[in-house]
Amino acid sequence: MEQIAQVKIGDKMIGTGQPIYTIADVGLTNGGNMDFSLQLIEIAKDLGVDAIKFQMIGPEYLLGDRSIEYTYPTLNDGPKTENMFEMFSDMSYTPEEWKRIARAAKDAGLEFICTAHYMGAVDILEECEVNCHKICSWSVTHKRLIQKIGRTGKSMLMDMGTSGRGNLANVIDWHAEAGGRGLVILHDFHTNNTSEMNFRNIPFITEHFACPVGYTPQGRDFAHDYMAVGLGAHVLEKRLTHDRSIPKNGYVKSLDPDEFKEWLKTIKDLEQSLGSATIQPTVSDLEQAKKYFKSIFVKQNLRRGDMITDDMVDGMRPGVGISTAQIDSIVGRRVCQDIAAGTMLSWEMLS
Repeated sequence: MEQIAQVKIGDKMIGTGQPIYTIADVGLTNGGNMDFSLQLIEIAKDLGVDAIKFQMIGPEYLLGDRSIEYTYPTLNDGPKTENMFEMFSDMSYTPEEWKRIARAAKDAGLEFICTAHYMGAVDILEECEVNCHKICSWSVTHKRLIQKIGRTGKSMLMDMGTSGRGNLANVIDWHAEAGGRGLVILHDFHTNNTSEMNFRNIPFITEHFACPVGYTPQGRDFAHDYMAVGLGAHVLEKRLTHDRSIPKNGYVKSLDPDEFKEWLKTIKDLEQSLGSATIQPTVSDLEQAKKYFKSIFVKQNLRRGDMITDDMVDGMRPGVGISTAQIDSIVGRRVCQDIAAGTMLSWEMLS
């Protein structure tokens, strides 16, 4: 099924010609704590992002092996290792609690986005009346999950870190053929090797798949976020926390509210600086051109009736007289009055 270059989520359009859609990611930093979640929603509201993103993990459904351990960095306590099942279990909410979080986000004027990691999450999120669904890069081969999201008839955001071109085409087809309407593709990766980051994915996917494309970074690096803006990203996601020092997974890689505010301001400034795809000098340039462009001046005394030749004139500042670009309209003309050397030529001096 043909994709569309713009996708509507809630009351906002995402895609070409639209403002960059910004998402505060609190999928890990809400900590499974309702007070934290509500606090982060208020912070995100004050920051002025478009959406806040959680994740519904469901470790009892997600993890077939409950013995797996995971090691992550912390700000002050060094690396920490946890049992993954226990770590994810501490980040769970009941369906009623999810509804409360979704309502709080909506009341704050934010789009509630939540990554579904297992089939049952889609049902809970539908009860939360979400406007879109999201999958992470580890779910791009989960055909039945993608089809179930498609059957809601809603748009879907997907992280594409593990996807090749063929897999991406599969996801598009599975979602659309099941009834999904609109896909937003988020470029991401899990590497520090710059030669593998492949940011040219952003304009390539926009052109070849006609989908809105964004970038979802894994950490605190700003340079690649800014590059994504220049490459035409329609969506940017950044991790948000109220306290980076909490020794739990994800916090150290997040931005505190002041950092996020500065990041968002820079993103908005860069977006504005992109302008439009046309050649247009600035107002300041046009004003300064009057001083710094060159006008045609005569180099020697001229008498009435003299014919102007190239060696009689030169280009000098300011640029408020006859432009040097019009030299061919001047050479060969006769002057209708005596003109002293060093005078700026004007049309009234010409016959």
